[in-house]
Amino acid sequence: MYEIRLHGRGGQGVKLAAHILGKAAFLSGYQVQSFAMYGAERRGAPVTSFVRIDKKEILERGYIFEPDFVILLDDTLDFDMAENGLKEGGIMLINTNKYPSHFVDKETKYKVYTIDATSIVMKVLGIPIPNTAMLGAFVKIFNKIPLEILKKSIEKEFAEEGKENLIKKNKDVVEVCYNELVV
Repeated sequence: MYEIRLHGRGGQGVKLAAHILGKAAFLSGYQVQSFAMYGAERRGAPVTSFVRIDKKEILERGYIFEPDFVILLDDTLDFDMAENGLKEGGIMLINTNKYPSHFVDKETKYKVYTIDATSIVMKVLGIPIPNTAMLGAFVKIFNKIPLEILKKSIEKEFAEEGKENLIKKNKDVVEVCYNELVV
């Protein structure tokens, strides 16, 4: 089973990102759980979402305390909290304009990737909501969900929400981040 924890702030689409990722995994033939945890429901408040992906039925319930992957949508959040519990050999993907070496020290037992998703979405979408951009980078690292399936998941999700006008730009930003991330 793969366990993924996403950290961000209210208004960045953390909950939606988990839902889109879960849908993409389901369309790729996996069993899925996706859910969110948030306190004060307001823009800017910390939000955490979770996704479990497995080929077998997922019987486990509850929050993910020891994820295989952490996706950090906002590098101003408490880094120690975000990395807490990340499995040895796990992967952290951070939305930042800093290099991975900024987040790594000799004690780090996981791999760090960084991408400036906010700059990319500002160019393509014109709004600082990095959720789909980060998913584009994540599926490149994860390598179990095809990029085209992620785009299909975005298309379905945005169509269900009546936001057809955002589909093409979100699919474009996913592709840009997928191609720009160096793995």
